[in-house]
Amino acid sequence: MKKKTVLFWLFFVLALGALLRFYRMNDLAVFLADQASDSQKVLDMIRGKFTLLGPITSVGGFYNGPIVYYLMYPFYLLFKGDPIAGTVFQSVFSLLTIPLIFLLGKKIKNEKVGLIASFLFVISPLMIDYSRAAFNAYPAIFFSTLIIYLLILLIGKYKNWLALFLGIMIGWIIQMHYFAIVFLFLAFLYPIFLKKNRPPFSYYFFLSCGFFIGIAPFLLFEVRHQFLNVNLFLKYIFSNKSGGDRSISNLLYVWPQVTGWILFGNQFIAGLLGFVLVIVSTVLSAVKKQVKYISILVFLLFLVFLTGLVYGRAMPNHYIISFHTSLIILFALMIHEIFKGKNIYIILFCLILLVINFPSLNLTKKMHPIQRGLNISDFKKASSIIDHDRKGVYNVAMHAQGDNRAMPLRYMLSLANESPLDYEHYGEAEILYFIIPKTETLKRQVMWEYTSFGGSKVVSKWSLNNDFNIYKVAKN
Repeated sequence: MKKKTVLFWLFFVLALGALLRFYRMNDLAVFLADQASDSQKVLDMIRGKFTLLGPITSVGGFYNGPIVYYLMYPFYLLFKGDPIAGTVFQSVFSLLTIPLIFLLGKKIKNEKVGLIASFLFVISPLMIDYSRAAFNAYPAIFFSTLIIYLLILLIGKYKNWLALFLGIMIGWIIQMHYFAIVFLFLAFLYPIFLKKNRPPFSYYFFLSCGFFIGIAPFLLFEVRHQFLNVNLFLKYIFSNKSGGDRSISNLLYVWPQVTGWILFGNQFIAGLLGFVLVIVSTVLSAVKKQVKYISILVFLLFLVFLTGLVYGRAMPNHYIISFHTSLIILFALMIHEIFKGKNIYIILFCLILLVINFPSLNLTKKMHPIQRGLNISDFKKASSIIDHDRKGVYNVAMHAQGDNRAMPLRYMLSLANESPLDYEHYGEAEILYFIIPKTETLKRQVMWEYTSFGGSKVVSKWSLNNDFNIYKVAKN
């Protein structure tokens, strides 16, 4: 393809990606308890309280590394703590992934495969969903793509600084999700199988140095605390008494589920068919040896699959996030081979995928469905009401989003330098600000955060939106 044509289409894909990710961002951003908790950690850092730990994992009771907090720091600083900073952070890294996917597709086959892959990434419902939520694992989309690209560059022409940089990136990505340890295995083991362009011994030296630099903050905490999190992680992985039943069906289910979410508007059957076709196409390409560096993606797939097999338990989509963009590239390669590189058929097929995926992009929704009726602007409004209201010792709670402690509201109050009691001291409060649906009454509330407050009377009531009220209640 001509250089001008390639640049035109790449610019078009980038513009479309920016439109789909930044369109009505304030309305469609995800800001739940997890995002509020992470935002509070970054806000604490802005206020001078730095950390060596990231967020706690959803299972096992161990912590991730803090690297994502440090990556988010400049965004929160720029936006003065506004929680939309987290969504901007994730969307920016999502956009930065687009040219990386293009370059990776170009390295593996040609520019056309790179453009197909970048377009598929741009219109993917799962990738757009990831861009709307600041979640510890999601930046791994960008860094996993970067790591694979760096490894290809190193195989092509070895440089010490590239090996060092690769190690740093691996140290970072492991702090985002423990399953990303597959990249450490990939970087150390894959070069062993190379017959040509095998990197020198210095590769392993600089790779190791970079890894320890990248993981240094988390490693410092571990050394100080006898490798507490590493031990908890290993105990959880190899214990049969925690984390639910082990079954290979968990691993077999997650791949078509992820494929369906990435490429086919969350259609499981289409995802199953698509994943099988990708595997068949990849095996054929590897056997024919007509595609450069495809062995890297095959080896990575093996490592991710093996890690999932060892884990054995039910896996959400982000557990195999290390292979998300590789799956897109392999699917793009399959499209290119099926249609023999003919532009009209490729464009038509990509447009069909866009039509299939469009309903799952949630562009016409009032807010993201996962917000369940309360978005950032509603929490800002509730915080403003409380900030300007006369009150004594108070606390906050809500019967919404499965988050009785009202973590998003607590963050907005912290941003305004307000100080409600923490969520262990509801009984000591004199005033309780309580968000509940308009379809419910206070008398029917049985949640602990409300009942432990004690007998109460309504002092004031405000409407937050069409679905929720916030009550100010005082003790009788």
